This record gives sequence, structure tokens and C-alpha cells, in this order.
Amino acid sequence: MEISKLLNGLNKEERVALYSLLKSEFQSTPQLADIKLALNQEQVTACPHCNSTNIYGHGIYKGRKRYMCKSCAKTFNDFTGTAVSGIKKPDKFQEYLELVIDSVTIRKAASKLKVSTRTIFNWRHKLLSSLPNTSGHVFDGIVECDDKILSINDKGNKKLDREPYKRPSDRKTKRGISNDKVSVMVASDRKGNITMQVAKIGRIDTESIEKTIGALVSKDNILCSDAHPSIISWAKGKKIEHHTFVASKQHVKSKCFHVQHVNSIDNRYERWVKRFYGVSTKYLGNYLNWFVFLENIKKSLTPLSDLAKVVASNIDAVNNYQSVENRYAKLLSTH
Repeated sequence: MEISKLLNGLNKEERVALYSLLKSEFQSTPQLADIKLALNQEQVTACPHCNSTNIYGHGIYKGRKRYMCKSCAKTFNDFTGTAVSGIKKPDKFQEYLELVIDSVTIRKAASKLKVSTRTIFNWRHKLLSSLPNTSGHVFDGIVECDDKILSINDKGNKKLDREPYKRPSDRKTKRGISNDKVSVMVASDRKGNITMQVAKIGRIDTESIEKTIGALVSKDNILCSDAHPSIISWAKGKKIEHHTFVASKQHVKSKCFHVQHVNSIDNRYERWVKRFYGVSTKYLGNYLNWFVFLENIKKSLTPLSDLAKVVASNIDAVNNYQSVENRYAKLLSTH
């Protein structure tokens, strides 16, 4: 029987069931312990407390190999400092990796895995704290950039200095860009390398541009953006060839200079993040990292393994997770 004829004979529910069956058949849930073991064979194991490699085996604790550091005299295991550290249901956590790839909401994930929404919330942000905050690649050739303006969101904040809004329309914000908005720098080259980073409260300036994309763009690149004065000033100071665009007047120059790629990224992000019904500004950086990671693995044949490797290898995840309040306070002080 031809596959096309078989599919044509299935209704929507049957096709979804077939897709789930094939997905589970060809891509099983990655085992974090096996992935970590493979990573240890590729790289030198270092102490997550002081980064020293002067360590030795120190028995087994709760089924995991333990090490002792001769430099700081602290013990650790393979997952100390990673998002897996302290997880009481590692099997469920491994299943959650697939739901992160599929961008499943907290309530749906909690229902599927039969755990509390609070547990899923903590897992989500521990896991997202493992993800890199840039593309990891210096941009090549033509680079498009844009500043994205979002309203500050206090979702989940139990210590508000005002009455909570009962509905979004209750929020009264100033028109244009003001200190009740947060700016995000978005940039991409034509090879698909992307970065999306929280810049500052209010309007971007040359300092915040340098902080977010300065290490990724050089005078060897050609920059395309809107006519934002701070971007113009920054590009001039870096001696970068710069082409600006006003959407109402011009879209393309010389058939190759435009900002259509970065505008498309903005649109895809808006559609993707809408499912979460608002993202707290405190965690905005985590969601930007999540979106960029998903964009980077779109063409990967093993997205689950790619995510598992990042989660198992990043020993700074717990510190990143615990420092989110301090980073948010620092952000609020930038206006």
C-alpha cells in the first residue's frame, strides 16, 4: 500500500496518533546520564566550584559518581551545577525535554507528566538557564539588526508596589518609548546566526548596543537597520558600513541590503511567545534564549539530543537560575 493513500484515509486524530507513534519510535528520550558520560570522555572534568581539574574519585552517592576537589576540598558529581542538580524526578525531567522542544505550556506539561505546575515552572527556568544567551557565532557578511520594544511585565510578582491589573487594558502606559518599556536588540546575519538580548529599560543607546551585539559585529561586516540615531552613531564609531531604511519609503537597496530577515525573526517570535499569555520581564532573557535555541536547531535531525547535551554540560545553570533576581534589579537600574 502506498503511504500517500494510507495517509489520505486517516482523519486528523489518526494522523496525530501516527505522528506521535513514529516520533517515539525513531527518537527516544535521551538519557542524560549516558550523554554526560560521553561528554566526560570528550573533555576534562573540572570542579564546578573553582574550575580546578585537580580532582579525584570519591565514591558513589545516590547512584552518581562523586568527586573530590583537591583545590577547594569540596565534593561534587557529574550533574552538580547543571539544571539536573537537585531534580527529584529525573525520569520525568528527561521526558520534559521533549515538551521544551515542542514549546508546550506549563499547564499542559504538568498535566501530561502528572506533576505540579510549580514543579514544571522550576524545571523550565532551570533548563532555560542552561541555554547560551547569544548565537555563539561572530556574524559574517551582511548583518541586520533591530530594536524591539516591549512593555515591562510583572507577571508572577507578589511584591508589587501597586494594585495588580485585572486585565491588560487596565495598564496605562506612556505613548512611544519610555521607562515603562524594555528594549531588546535583535540581530542576524544571512547565514542564520541570531542573537536576541535584553538591552535596557527605555530607549537603546550606544552603550547598550555595544553590550549586546558589539562582540558579534565588526568593521568587516555590513550593517542594515532602521534609522535609529543610536544605531547610526554606534556603527559610525565602529567604522562599519551602514545602510538604513525607513519602512514607509524604502525596503531594499541594491537588491541585497534590507532588514527583511530580522523583521521576520521579530514576527516569528511574536507568534511563538503568544502561547504563554505574557512573559515576565524578569524571565524575558530566558525566553529569548529559548526561542533562539529553537531557531538554531530547526534543521537538526536530533533536536532532543542537542538540548540534552546543553543541559548536561552547562555547570553554571544553577547559578544563572539563582541570580535572576539580581540580574533583573540590575536591568531596572539601567534607565
